[in-house]
Amino acid sequence: MIGVDKIENVSKRARRVNPIASIARAIGVSEPTVRKYARMDDLSLEPPR
Repeated sequence: MIGVDKIENVSKRARRVNPIASIARAIGVSEPTVRKYARMDDLSLEPPR
């Protein structure tokens, strides 16, 4: 699991339309992890009720 700061960084870079591979290298996580968090709309830590 990656930290909240990295998740926010992935989300921010993905909104700027940076390539997945570039984001993964810059942050130090795998490409599937970047895709997972880039596709998520709600990044809140608390699960919905």
